[in-house]
Amino acid sequence: MKRITLYLDPRSLNDATSYYINLFKRASTELGHNFKISKNIFEIKNTDVIMTITTNHFIKGLLFKPFSKKIFWSQGIDPEESMMRENNLLKYYLKSFIEYIVLSLPSFKLFISRAMLNHYKQKYNFADKNYMVMPCYNLNFNEHLKKNLKRYQNPSFVYAGSLSIWQNIEETLQIYKLIENKIHNATLTLLTEENEQATYLIKKYDIKSANIKYVDLKNLNDELLKYKYGFLIRKDNLVNNVATPTKMNSYLASGLVPIFTNAITDFKDNINLNGFSLRMSSDSSIKEIAEKIINFEDSKKDFSDFDIEIKKVFNEYYNDNIYIEQIKVRLKEYL
Repeated sequence: MKRITLYLDPRSLNDATSYYINLFKRASTELGHNFKISKNIFEIKNTDVIMTITTNHFIKGLLFKPFSKKIFWSQGIDPEESMMRENNLLKYYLKSFIEYIVLSLPSFKLFISRAMLNHYKQKYNFADKNYMVMPCYNLNFNEHLKKNLKRYQNPSFVYAGSLSIWQNIEETLQIYKLIENKIHNATLTLLTEENEQATYLIKKYDIKSANIKYVDLKNLNDELLKYKYGFLIRKDNLVNNVATPTKMNSYLASGLVPIFTNAITDFKDNINLNGFSLRMSSDSSIKEIAEKIINFEDSKKDFSDFDIEIKKVFNEYYNDNIYIEQIKVRLKEYL
């Protein structure tokens, strides 16, 4: 049996990455392999299988342990993300070159979406067979959702996360302002650490019924159980196309009706809530999105079976057992 060593900077670990890594650890230990974490490349033996979650650590592992088998988890498309942040063409090409090297060398690769796989096929002619696809998530289905049906009587909206530009928070607030103008008992809660920026944006868009709170990550799930709708508005670009934000998983695990755009390809293909869906076209105007939400709220839906639709998503998409078995099969083939 092998020893699999996750080589990374400890700062890379958060709730989402830790959950993903623990699934991999469970699968590998069920196959009889040992699993450990190290931040020091010189602590890793030549016989270890080295797992990395960044291209930089993969390259370091390649340089110092060239004959070790490698496992690479691609969390995002780094060149395109860098280009969106800095608009630096030289850095984009450098990161693309590094990404190409990482993807072209023999290793077992994990991708977060089918769209990411297709992107790599188109950009780099990726044709490796040693890979699997698993979305980012960190919560399981809450069996007690049905006990809290009263919250669906009130038009309570929530946004959880940072206020970064790519999160489209300003568009979200503009949508909500139109909702507030029509539904006078609507409320909006921003769950964010960025209190000063949130306060500025609420004043900028003249929102009357907004509340700003910060909740520790460990208490987020319980906090989200208080609301009806959760915003996840993204623009149609490559970075969003290949992403699988954990925010969707958090919203669904707490029984929220997610308000999201079809820019996230994996969600377009896998998040189907039937009559409870508020999936928007990324081409829709702010007014069109607001009107669709208002019409949904005015329809006075019966939410007694909403948990059934959510559970289907967790059975088919956010299912630990499915991914553990897939990892075991692929890992056994690779090793």
